[in-house]
Amino acid sequence: MIFDYVYSIVSRFVFSPLSYIISFIIIAILAVIVTAFIPVFIGWVDRKYSARIQSRYGPVYVGPFGLLQNFADLTKMLGKRFIATNIDVLAFKFTPIVVATSSFAMLLLLPLGAPGLEFISIPYSLLFVYTLLAISPLLLLVAGWGENYKYALIGGFRGAAQIISYELALIIVLSSVALLSGSYSIPAIVAGQSSIWYGLYLPVTLLIFIISGLAIIEREPFDVPEASQELQAGWKVEYSGIRYGFFLIGDYVRVTVIAMLVTYLFLGGWLGPVLPGVLWFIIKAAIVLMIILTPRWIFGRPRIDQLIKFGWNWLLPLAILNLILVELFVVL
Repeated sequence: MIFDYVYSIVSRFVFSPLSYIISFIIIAILAVIVTAFIPVFIGWVDRKYSARIQSRYGPVYVGPFGLLQNFADLTKMLGKRFIATNIDVLAFKFTPIVVATSSFAMLLLLPLGAPGLEFISIPYSLLFVYTLLAISPLLLLVAGWGENYKYALIGGFRGAAQIISYELALIIVLSSVALLSGSYSIPAIVAGQSSIWYGLYLPVTLLIFIISGLAIIEREPFDVPEASQELQAGWKVEYSGIRYGFFLIGDYVRVTVIAMLVTYLFLGGWLGPVLPGVLWFIIKAAIVLMIILTPRWIFGRPRIDQLIKFGWNWLLPLAILNLILVELFVVL
């Protein structure tokens, strides 16, 4: 855990219990920096990649190569006026904070490219990350309800129905990987891929995980709850300013989490020849991130009924069949 590294350095110069306090302060500062930098950087990558596909320049003016454009946008959001009326104040104000906080918690639970480089170390970190992903339907419903607007509520119902349709397939896929490795611990799962990646063992499982992950984080073409042509931005329609910024940051953090999970569960994480493990992890996660960002420019948005039927009628049975085959493989 990162705290152990920091404490081992601080304790050389400061005696306990002051060394614990200083270590916690340093860890808190590092956590804020990491959780602030990653979504802003991934947002910049998304905008530049989208611009490249559309033969545009993308952000170029604020900072070198436009790297500070998202910081400028967030600063602008701080000055936006709150104009929504007839809202449920509690639900409206606190849902964005909960969305951002739960997203940051997922990031802090995952190793940052090497074993021991996590801010929060727990034995079953994978299950905790899934739990934080699984509360998304409730948050979408509360957000849509709190706005007291018909399109927002419809978007919330759509989002909840969509996520519930795909999160069962996702947890079955996680169970398949855990069954193969014998653990729900990410370092143990990565260690189990020292000879061959699970993505080569289980290509169908990898595909199911990517599709389910895209649906759960509502990335295009699975952005039915926010379809602007139908619902005026869906369950986010009444949000503006920093509250909308919280949702935006949460979106990019979840994109990062899915890319990291694919890398850990199927691509061997930080394992690789010659190069340092952290560098291998960054290369693999960057490739997965590009794959996640690409479908929005290739596929059209399906209808909500088509999306839900695909989840229940095709993806879930395929995930169950895959789990049975993995269990037979492990037993035999």
